[in-house]
Amino acid sequence: MELKNKFTISICTRNRENDLKKCIESIAKQEIKFKCKIEVLIVDDGELSNEYMLDIKNILNRFEVRYYKKENLGLYLSRLKSIELAKGDIILFLDDDVVLESDYINNALEVYEKHPCIAGVGGVDIILPRYSIFRTIYTSLFLYRSYNIGKLSITGLNSSMNQWINQKTIFKTEYFNGCNMSFKKGAIKNLPAVEFFNNYSLGEDLFISLYANKNGKLLVNPNMKVKHFQTSISRDKLENISKMKVINHYKMLPYLKSGKMKYILIYWTYLGMLLASLLKRDFKEVSGYLQGLKSI
Repeated sequence: MELKNKFTISICTRNRENDLKKCIESIAKQEIKFKCKIEVLIVDDGELSNEYMLDIKNILNRFEVRYYKKENLGLYLSRLKSIELAKGDIILFLDDDVVLESDYINNALEVYEKHPCIAGVGGVDIILPRYSIFRTIYTSLFLYRSYNIGKLSITGLNSSMNQWINQKTIFKTEYFNGCNMSFKKGAIKNLPAVEFFNNYSLGEDLFISLYANKNGKLLVNPNMKVKHFQTSISRDKLENISKMKVINHYKMLPYLKSGKMKYILIYWTYLGMLLASLLKRDFKEVSGYLQGLKSI
């Protein structure tokens, strides 16, 4: 099988050399049946050495490897730079702490071949924690989740994603898991700069997905499987992350289709977040939520 268009794998990284190498090794082990030119683009917010990059290029000796050292920190800015630099008509974004199953890329290319008009396809994280019955009820009560696994909740949360691994067939979605998501470059090439996506840029994957969804259908293929280890190194502090969770989700409300009621209901969701943190006695997280609420 042959795909004429080039395929770019973009890995946005920052000071996680060990995780990145494991991700790279899983790319090198891919069993690809398609004749397709593949490049691996590493966009670095850290300090990868020349020796390290030489090692990476040796591991990926059957792919073209390109490296870009970025000056302005931020994951969303790294995504934008990837779009600018990518040679491929399809861009697969991977977090640097994911490991792909050996048929991941082949399954992605197969979806694009069978559905040439789609805007993007994403996969599933097979080690994402499953919800207990209590947590399922709790997240439903506080509007973290939608009853449609491919839709965000009315307040813009994505907790329905935990059900993706149980699906047997490809399904339509309006959002992706940001650790592994791919798009036609044409569907996202005009992504705007967004001032509230700084550093860790929490929620940028939802924003990109919603933007791409305006330009074509998004699909999730449960056979595209990754393990996302969610390494804490180089992420923001917990207090800052919970603060951003409040602020960024609030600022994304204009991009949701759920009407004016979402501006009222989002505070119900924030209450659920606060109560959950209090139950865990995680007072740093509580402090971050309160700072976020004060900011909005």
